[in-house]
Order: sequence, then C-alpha cells, then structure tokens
Amino acid sequence: MHATKFQVKLYTKTGEIELGTLIPVFHEWIREKKIPDELLIDVADYAHVPQGPGVVLIGHQSDYYLDVADDRPGLLYSRKRGFDGDLQAGIDDAFRRALRACQLLEEESDLGFEFSTSEVFFRVQDRLRAPNEDATYEAYKPALERAASWFFGGAPSLERLGGKRDPFAVRIHTGSTGCVSDALSRN
Repeated sequence: MHATKFQVKLYTKTGEIELGTLIPVFHEWIREKKIPDELLIDVADYAHVPQGPGVVLIGHQSDYYLDVADDRPGLLYSRKRGFDGDLQAGIDDAFRRALRACQLLEEESDLGFEFSTSEVFFRVQDRLRAPNEDATYEAYKPALERAASWFFGGAPSLERLGGKRDPFAVRIHTGSTGCVSDALSRN
C-alpha cells in the first residue's frame, strides 16, 4: 500500500475569485521557474466548468490547481509522479509543496489571496494502492496526524470522506489560527 499520488488542498479566505487573473500569474511561474525543482509546462483554463478544476498549472511531476470544487476555492496540489521515499516523507512533501504554492499566491499582491490553515483536504489519487477503506485510513492516520501537527501545531482531528468507490480522502481540522508562512516556518 505505497501510493505517491497525493493531493493537498488549502482553502482561500477570499470569497469570489476571478480565475482569469491566475492565468498570467501561472505563466510567470513557468517563465521565472518559481518552483525551481519542478518542470512546469503549461496553464489550462477550466473556469467555464462549474465547480471544476478552475485554472491549472500543469507540470511534469505535479499540477497546481486554483480549484473551485464544492464552492470552496483553494489551492490544490496534485503529485502525479516522481517521489521516492516512505509514506511520512511523501505526505510531508505534499503538504510543504501545497503550502509553498499558497505562499507564492499570497505574495502576488494584485490577487489579494489569503489561505486558511485551519482545514486541509488530503486525497490519494490511486484507488488500487489506497482503496477508501478502514485499513487505508488506519495506515495513513498516524502520518497525516504527524504532518498536520508538525506544520500547524496542536492536535488535529481527521474526518474520512467518501465511500468505497471514491478515492481515499480525509478532511483534517488543524485548529490552527496561523498563516501559511507560520506553517512553513515550523519545519
């Protein structure tokens, strides 16, 4: 049960988001290699899809979405490939990359984004290696609790989401009132 296709989403505190404003920002990230250890390739605009993926920064190893699913906009980091390491290291890396992308977006003063650290969505996009069942939850729970505690402090609570046909997903309530840069400075 060693999956590596992890997704981490942090939600914005901002209400409505004009998704089109992200397109030039993500193109700049490609040109300026804002994420230096990843090959960023293109930007896709799905703003026309209701509650869809929004705007996507497509990379070789990972994709970064300004996702608007469930009417809850946020930055969704999605690792597709390229991670060697144990479960804890993989989860920690996914959290770190999501937080770093949120920080980059917050630094774009024209956007006015601010991300909440009180709740984190985690999903494994590999139903073969991580089926949505009790055994998977028990295997992932200690690593998710450790990562959430390490980045956000406190004792997080986990809520398993979906049914057997859905990818394994957990909503993590961190209890954090801090900001993204606080979470990144903790490790």
